Amino acid sequence: MGLTVMSTIDDSNAKAAPDTLSNVSGGSYFKGIFGHNPATGIRLQFILFMCFLLISALPVVLLSAWDQHNALREEYEAVSEKHLIIAKNLSGVFGRYVKDVKEGFRFAVQYAESGVSNQASSRFLESLSFCDVSILDGANNVLQSLMAIEDGRPPLPTATVIARLREASIGSKGDVIISDIIRDRDQPRFFVVMALAGSRIAVGTLTTDYVRTVQRQIAFGERGHSMVVDAKGVVVAHPNKTWEETSKNAAKLSVVGAMMRGETGVSEFYSPPMKADMIAGHTAVPGVGWGVMVPQPVAELEHHANIVKRSGILITVIGIVFASIFSWWLSRFLSRPIVAIDDAAVAVTSGALQTQVAKLPKGSPRELHSLSLAFNTMVRQLREREERLHIAMNEAVAANQAKTEFLANMSHELRTPLNAVIGFSEMMKEETFGPIGAPKYVDYAAEIHNSGLHLMDVINDVLDMSKIEAGQLEPTFSEIDMSAIAETCISFTSERARKGHVILEANVRDGLPKMIADDRMMKQIILNLLSNAIKFTPQDGKVELFIDIDAQRRCVVKVRDNGIGIDPAKLSIVMRPFGQIDAELNRKYEGTGLGLPLVNSMVGMHGGTLEIDTALGQGTTVTITLPAERVVEDDDGSQSQSTA
Repeated sequence: MGLTVMSTIDDSNAKAAPDTLSNVSGGSYFKGIFGHNPATGIRLQFILFMCFLLISALPVVLLSAWDQHNALREEYEAVSEKHLIIAKNLSGVFGRYVKDVKEGFRFAVQYAESGVSNQASSRFLESLSFCDVSILDGANNVLQSLMAIEDGRPPLPTATVIARLREASIGSKGDVIISDIIRDRDQPRFFVVMALAGSRIAVGTLTTDYVRTVQRQIAFGERGHSMVVDAKGVVVAHPNKTWEETSKNAAKLSVVGAMMRGETGVSEFYSPPMKADMIAGHTAVPGVGWGVMVPQPVAELEHHANIVKRSGILITVIGIVFASIFSWWLSRFLSRPIVAIDDAAVAVTSGALQTQVAKLPKGSPRELHSLSLAFNTMVRQLREREERLHIAMNEAVAANQAKTEFLANMSHELRTPLNAVIGFSEMMKEETFGPIGAPKYVDYAAEIHNSGLHLMDVINDVLDMSKIEAGQLEPTFSEIDMSAIAETCISFTSERARKGHVILEANVRDGLPKMIADDRMMKQIILNLLSNAIKFTPQDGKVELFIDIDAQRRCVVKVRDNGIGIDPAKLSIVMRPFGQIDAELNRKYEGTGLGLPLVNSMVGMHGGTLEIDTALGQGTTVTITLPAERVVEDDDGSQSQSTA
């Protein structure tokens, strides 16, 4: 494999460096006071001045605002405590109400199911704000009405609402479900539903009267109030009648979103109906997800806090003036030696490794003297390291060249006698010129022939990997027939599968379009995957080859087996050249460990991806996906979609 060494210094710049050490002093400070690009840079002295000024003046400014901030903070703390307590209490009230609604509804339905008429349950349902409770059959016909209200009885919910309720009751296992606010017949209602035996359901219509009555009892200050929304952020009760009557969806308000997520706390937000910034304690009602909040305009809090007036203006002005004078002098004192070091650093980054920082003027801080000495030492070490890197790079290039020459020579030296071994052993195996004699010699000749073929494959794999690493193996793209390639690969590997008692199947879609790819590489890719799968699949196992076009018009090649599988934690090993999971000398499975790395490299040359899905004892699936631009379109410019 090749070794690449990168230098941190541009050679062209390094050659331009002077032969003698050059010194950079603070004199350039006055030439480049704004940095190396005055149009975009900012003077270091100005930055230091602003920092020192802020550090000096900020405490004075904060001190003058502390009283007002403290007063406002106390108001906010009071709100956090008072409003949150009210919201939690309201949540408790509504939680008990929800429990009563569910239990009362269940109680009334159970009595009706038992055939007992109970006027008390009807009155109890009415007290809970029910206006109708009915039992419906599977066709939504009323089997029984549980409310004894004669006049003003609202009609049943619309068929659409009943369908939603019936769907919600599926899988509830007899639990009582309370819906969110639903506008039915132009009226906001809650609906209560419970699944009964067969396809029957019990449906109750619940008004918002109780919720709105409780909400209206909470009012304080000039515009402090309470608000209730359902689990989807739809307004149930609010001082603004329009929001109630139209079932306004307030989910976009940040505080409503927090309630919908079940959060409890204090939040600030802008209220469109109040046209003011508000602060509110908020929480959620368990079981139904209703949101309850108690908001109050922030302006009311600020009104109380504004009693505390600003103070210390004169002290603030004097402090700022003094801090400005001192900061300007200190920034100038510190920036001059820093700029000198900066100029030297810029010269070094441009390749002038001979640059050194001149001795700083007397009076400069000790840390800056240490910094300049450390910088000069660093430059010397960098120059020495650069020289070593150049030497190492030259050695690496020479080693890489030697490796390339060695492989080229060895490929010729090994292939020539190996071809002779393969050819003569094949003649001996086939007994071309007559019987050998002892049958055992024929077996030995076959072993020699097989070993020679295996060794030739190893040499070819090593050479291919070497060419890939050196960038010398380039694909030759042309239109190829993947169906024909699949047939060829199955033919080449069928004998090996037969000897290993492995079932080999191919599933290639009909009318598979042609591909723009390297014919030899695609054959090698599929052959390597099939050979690996057969090798690691036990007797009576199965290896399958799939080729198809997916919904994104990409060509998908998949080889799946039910063999021994691979530990997913060791996939990185098998994807490295010569990587072997079984590293013992006498491995059960032969191979160089180049199959998958070669496949991965060749797939990458085609712009594709390789994925491995495997587990120990569960087989392996290797999926190759080639991009859509590799697929040749039909004459009409379209692609048939995959039926898989």
